[in-house]
Amino acid sequence: MEIVDIHAHVYENIAGITNGLPIVSRSYGKASVGNEEKFILPPSFLHSNSTVETLLAHMEYCGVSKAIMMANPLYGYHNVYVAKAAATHESKLKGVALVDVLKGQKAADELENVYRTTSLIGMKIEVNSTFQCAPDTRMTDKRLQPVWECCNAYAQPVFIHLFRTCDVEDFRTLANSYPNISFVACHLGADASFRQGGDSKQYAELLDIISGHANAYADTSTVPDYYEEEYPFQTSIEKIEQAYKTLGPEKLMWASDYPGMLNMATYKQLINLLVNGCKNIPATHKEWIMGQNANRLFFS
Repeated sequence: MEIVDIHAHVYENIAGITNGLPIVSRSYGKASVGNEEKFILPPSFLHSNSTVETLLAHMEYCGVSKAIMMANPLYGYHNVYVAKAAATHESKLKGVALVDVLKGQKAADELENVYRTTSLIGMKIEVNSTFQCAPDTRMTDKRLQPVWECCNAYAQPVFIHLFRTCDVEDFRTLANSYPNISFVACHLGADASFRQGGDSKQYAELLDIISGHANAYADTSTVPDYYEEEYPFQTSIEKIEQAYKTLGPEKLMWASDYPGMLNMATYKQLINLLVNGCKNIPATHKEWIMGQNANRLFFS
């Protein structure tokens, strides 16, 4: 079975922002968030960074053939580092672009230049971080329209970490409006659709949107974090199997959210969450989820 990880983060050093506070790498897995230091990685990450070389070593150790290096404002803007890594390891790695979409046309121009001059693909929006300085912004606001039009013109994928109830509604609108974009709801849309302590109608609605749109997908990363449960993550298995029952195998893609999820499990255990844990998904369909869908969408 070929395994492709569509959600792994790399960065030389954290230089981002979260909840309006700067976040900066320190050492032994810690970062400073404002004036407070906290663990964001296991202490084995000596410099509290996530290098391409360490990701590749984890991939080799666990039999992962390819990965998507995912952007995130939480870690900072690292297009240059990610593009260089993608160019150096083009058979194994793809990198996702990150721009400040609040800049509207300027962001679209920047994206277009990225697509023309580098091997970076797509775009990532983590709603909470992206709009933290403009919290009332919707993904469908007019000033973001040039960005969506650019991604649509270049047929680029967009990875969205949904947070708010309105984000689910906007996900539907965007999927309807921009058919050339492959929209991926990261983490099964967890923050906007379910959290620890129960399910939400929003989860069923999101699954309905993904099922009803040829250009909509979901990744399976980080679900255990929303339930704060220990491996083998039985509640998370049930959540993924629920998604599979609604969507079938064509719409789901495995992802790790490396390296942050190594706080909860080893990389191998994150693979086995789906490969061994989801017993109600046939082995042939696991092959689609673990790698075939990602190969078709991002590496063909």
